[in-house]
Order: sequence, then C-alpha cells, then structure tokens
Amino acid sequence: MREIESVQRKGTTLNVKFDDGETITFEDCWLRDNCRCSKCFNAATKQRAFHILDLPDVSFQEIEFNKSGLTVIWNDDHVSTYTPDFLLQFHNKIWSNSRRMAPKLWRGKVPEVARIPAHTFINSTDGAKLIFQSLLDYGLAFVEQVEPTLEATEVVCKALGGIQNTLFGGMWTISPEPGVNDTAYMNIALQQHTDLSSFTEPAGLQVFHCLRHDGIGGESVVSDGFYAANRLKEEHPEDFAFLTQYNVEAEYMFDGHSYRYAAPAIELDRFGDLKAIRFNSFDRAPIAFDKPEECRAYYRSMKNFAKYIEDPACQWQFKLKPGTILAFDNFRVLHGRTGFTGMRVIGGTYVARTDWLDKARSLELIK
Repeated sequence: MREIESVQRKGTTLNVKFDDGETITFEDCWLRDNCRCSKCFNAATKQRAFHILDLPDVSFQEIEFNKSGLTVIWNDDHVSTYTPDFLLQFHNKIWSNSRRMAPKLWRGKVPEVARIPAHTFINSTDGAKLIFQSLLDYGLAFVEQVEPTLEATEVVCKALGGIQNTLFGGMWTISPEPGVNDTAYMNIALQQHTDLSSFTEPAGLQVFHCLRHDGIGGESVVSDGFYAANRLKEEHPEDFAFLTQYNVEAEYMFDGHSYRYAAPAIELDRFGDLKAIRFNSFDRAPIAFDKPEECRAYYRSMKNFAKYIEDPACQWQFKLKPGTILAFDNFRVLHGRTGFTGMRVIGGTYVARTDWLDKARSLELIK
C-alpha cells in the first residue's frame, strides 16, 4: 500500500506528496465532491448521494494526515477521509494511462487474432477474456464451432454484449435479393467501409456468420482503420488534421428510412488517441463548402486516407465458412467482400459499443 509523505495547503488546494515522490494537487471542491462517507456516497450503488446543486461551497478548517490517510475537517464541520490508494488514482498520468486503449495496429493477415470454440467462449471466463482482449487489441475475433443457424448465432451475439436493434431489426440475414436498393444485398464486390456512418450512434461490433454458400467468391476483406489513420498522420499530417476536425456528412435511405449525420472521418478521444473511424465512400452526402480550399482539402484528404484503406497489402482476405463467426469493432475495422456467385447467406447483428465495452470492463480488461 502506498503512503502519504506530506500535505501542503495552498489556499483552496492541497498538495499531497506520496512516498515515491509523486505530488498531486487537489482542489477543495473536488475533495468535498469525492468524499466517500456514507452521507456523501452510497457504497452499495457506487453513486453519489447528493445532487451537484447540493454540493456546499466550503473551505478547509483543519487538515490531518498520516502515512495511511488524509482527513479534512471542513468549515461546516463535515469530516472527509481519503486513503492514499484512492487519491493516487487521480494523478493525471496514472488516470489517463489506466483508461487509454492500447490497440495493436496491423496490416495483412493477423495470426494472433483469437479463435475460440463457442462453448468455451460462452461458458468460460478465460475463453471470454481471450475474445474480448482480441477485440480490444486487434478489433477482431473469431468464435468457432457454431451451428450454422441464426438461432445459434444469436446465442453468441448475446454473449458478445447483446443485440443492437436498427432499421434492419435485431438478428438479420443478408443474401442476394433482386430489386433491393442496397449493395449489401447484391453479389457484387464491396469496398472497405464502416457500417452506419449516417447514424448518430453507429454499431459498436458487427457480427457475421456465413450460414450458406453454394457458389464461389464472397471472401471477406478487412483492414485496420487505425493503421490507415496512423499512416495518413505520418505521411500527410495536414490531411489527418483535416479529417479529425471536419464533419463529413453521410446519408442512407432504405425501405422508407432516411438517415443523415455529420462527424469527422477520424475521431479522436480526450487524450488525442484514435477513437473511431467513420468511412463509407458510397454513403457520402453532397456537401456545400464555405471556401474553395476547404473543398479541395476534403477531396485530397479523403482520397489519401482511402489509398491506405484500399491498399491490398493492408487488407486481410479470408473465406468465412459455416460454423465460424467473425466479430469486429465497427469503430475501427473496415470491411468489404469480393464478388460471388450462387446463394450466399450471411447471418448476424450489431452489438452496441456501450454493451461490448461493458463486457470487457466486467472481465477487468479495461477500466
């Protein structure tokens, strides 16, 4: 257990120095808000016990500390105590590092991606950890030995976090259907894209299971959008910056539905790390640009980004066969397929990002 070495009060702040030499500065309002006594915090629900409007404007009255803890007596006589381990969580470096994803970038085939039998994944904590760790690391995982039915596929999807309902329903199948105005329901090749770029909240995971194919072709093709974005940042930094800031508008109209949303093609999180890729060249809506240079920057940057995404050396191509489910992170991995003949039926669904990351947290793989 870590220990407190010294505490120095400076106006409305406390500088707490720990035994390893690290010093963290805490504001008085933060300390009072994060008091963990039973009046301020419900330990059973892990929730604060008061509304922020009820947070009093108080100041330090007395400060006491020893190696094992800090005690603050406030000017309204409320007493708050804090352990070193609790306080140390909020060192900015420790806090950010513990919450930052650490994706492993890839190009081409990735042998390290998890391949776990369905019964092991569903019934074993160790098996589940392997699948979710693979999704966190590479954005991909395979669940094998699944009966080639939509019902058996659904069992696996629920173990991945549950079913995200969309205009396509919950579980769905994709097969060639003449007259349907969506290229997914044709037998032509599909280039790399993320799904639901026109949605306010795109799918978190996408799940594919080939239930049947009596023809040739139809290989799945995937690529790492984070790898492509990093290449763009290295070789065309001005284009990377543009795509992280400019809202690319996407639209999708299908079966009486009309979706439209604008967001950066490359989204960064609060730490400046890659968070999400939204890229579907065919769902791009017409855009009215304010300036000619903005228009030219848009086309230049989108083309340069697409070159890495469509580079065959950056893609992994494989044939999905009945019995094997592919799950991938739609915030990161782009997907497509080669053209095919015959009847090819893909069953699957979407899983909300909130739900699959909840599973990963419950397995203590991330915070």
